[in-house]
Amino acid sequence: MQKTELLILFYLLQDKENAGKTLRQIATGAGVSLGSANNSMKKLAEQGFLIDNGKKKVLRKRQTLIDRWAAAYAESFRPKQFVGKFTFLTPGVREMWKEIALPANLAWSGEAAVALQYGTIIPVRWDIYTADTADALIATARMIPSPKGEIFVFKRFWHTVETPLIVIYADLLATGDDRCREIAEQLKPMI
Repeated sequence: MQKTELLILFYLLQDKENAGKTLRQIATGAGVSLGSANNSMKKLAEQGFLIDNGKKKVLRKRQTLIDRWAAAYAESFRPKQFVGKFTFLTPGVREMWKEIALPANLAWSGEAAVALQYGTIIPVRWDIYTADTADALIATARMIPSPKGEIFVFKRFWHTVETPLIVIYADLLATGDDRCREIAEQLKPMI
């Protein structure tokens, strides 16, 4: 899946109503050109994932598309969004990580987001998305850059500060950890 296809599918999966919007609205919402949106929508229709029910266009096989998006995101797009690795300043800070107030334009994802929202996992890896640089993490006085760190920072590609559930889902699957896969499967119906 190419970057534009990933962005289009990401936009379509955010809200069931998005598939019924005009091509221009879809292109704008996904942040791609009109031509790219047109090509992606045609491809989805040819593959049987997008149908016109007479009133509007609708996505079919949503769960399959979520899995395809998550796999393609982890394999090709996410690595390009990688900014750097950090570690907690001390083991004590790691234990109290939930108390860290992330600077504006940064948000938790993966294991950390699930731990904060649902309390169903104790993270061993922390994913963070930023709209700026990762330097803001140093300002927390709780994290420092480290090539062996357990905090992975990625460039955010969506418009809101909060990490979308589909990204959290994809980040959990990308760990390859069975416990993360199990939690991801529990989240999937909510996407």
